[in-house]
Amino acid sequence: MELLRGVIEKKVITRTKRELNAFRQMFPFNTHVSKLKADETFKENWTNEFASFARLISGYKADYSIDDQVVDFEPLLNEMSIETEDEDEFVALLNELLVTGETKQQLQHPNMLLHLESAEIKNRVFKISDYLYDLCKENALLKDLFKANKQNNVLQNIFSELKPELEPIDKKPSSFDHKLPWIGDLFADDLLFLRKHPDFFVKYADLVAYYYTFFLLSQNVVKLSLLEHADYKQNTVEPLYFTLDWESTVSSRRDAVRKGFKYLDEMSTKLFSTQLTLAQLSCNTENSELEKMMDFPTLKSIFDQLSSEEQEKWIQEVDTQAESIIETSKLQHKITQSSTFLDSVKQLIYVMEVSSPESAQKRYGSGITEIAKVRLVKQRGRNGNVLSLNQEVLTMFLIVIIRSSKMRLQDVYVELEKRGIFLDRYSRVEFENTLERMSLLIKMSDSGEAQYVKSIL
Repeated sequence: MELLRGVIEKKVITRTKRELNAFRQMFPFNTHVSKLKADETFKENWTNEFASFARLISGYKADYSIDDQVVDFEPLLNEMSIETEDEDEFVALLNELLVTGETKQQLQHPNMLLHLESAEIKNRVFKISDYLYDLCKENALLKDLFKANKQNNVLQNIFSELKPELEPIDKKPSSFDHKLPWIGDLFADDLLFLRKHPDFFVKYADLVAYYYTFFLLSQNVVKLSLLEHADYKQNTVEPLYFTLDWESTVSSRRDAVRKGFKYLDEMSTKLFSTQLTLAQLSCNTENSELEKMMDFPTLKSIFDQLSSEEQEKWIQEVDTQAESIIETSKLQHKITQSSTFLDSVKQLIYVMEVSSPESAQKRYGSGITEIAKVRLVKQRGRNGNVLSLNQEVLTMFLIVIIRSSKMRLQDVYVELEKRGIFLDRYSRVEFENTLERMSLLIKMSDSGEAQYVKSIL
């Protein structure tokens, strides 16, 4: 295994810039992240963004607009039995829904999401609908997720007849580098289950998509920061601890403070430099296609199979790459001779950090934390921000997890953790108290083994 210096200088570290996306894009945002841009996508226009995903996964173009639509309601009125004095009010309602555009609160069926306008966002920073589509595009079952089975709803019939036609995809959206495709399978499974209950689907499907966006991105950030020690195997989740919004106090010693938002924030600060380092190291003779970045554990596995002389040569090549960047950047920093694979990687990460614009690194790293702040973070006084679940998010999890009449409490915790939700012992007590208040906890004994959680459905 040898580094391809010429490829690095052409694809990753060019004369004019550092290219984060020299390979397929790993994260669906760029270095222009801000709180304003995150709120614009994930708060103000999130249902519209989800509607774009719905169209893509159904085989239609993501963009959809009804701005120029002129609808003649006369033929429809002639077919319906409506009192003359009520016609104006009925037409006004149809205009609001069909011309002005319906809101999430006005949706009556999952199919109507296909006709929700796409978000009008200038200088788009987050490409979430493309990202989720690329994650799930091979799942054949999702292609019919938003299509109507039977049109037995008057309003739904009107929509299908009067809304502008959906256009088939004629250009494939961007392709991304998904290191954790199994999370996409879990996301699809939860959506497909929720679809069996149309009312709940309309209410919670976009929230499921928002959470899985955070889950997938946060796991990628943390695993990338673990370098060669990361585990990308199926269902292997790096713990991030959450509280519940209504917990009265959260002490600084708790896992929710030490291993939650602060931990994620710390890992994300080096996202820019770590991803650039991985991009450089992926330009090697073992990565012949040069389409996707390798991961650090794979690089380390290949390194371990080299002879001692080849290992020493590889380490020297990485150190030389670090030295070249320092010289080009005209920085006063001495490169030390690395003795291990990990030492050489950490030194190159540090070099990328000190030689790259600080503001760009900070903005890029904030991509995941700004997404979290929209719905999954609560400020806890001097302990700062912590990951936290509100009642709506908790209810959503209970709906998609408990699919039969009841489930053992311990199994509920297992399913939550499979989806990236870890609760420390204090939050578990509050969680169980909450289930009792919701009349969902069945206690057959005081032990967790004999406690069950009833389905909300």
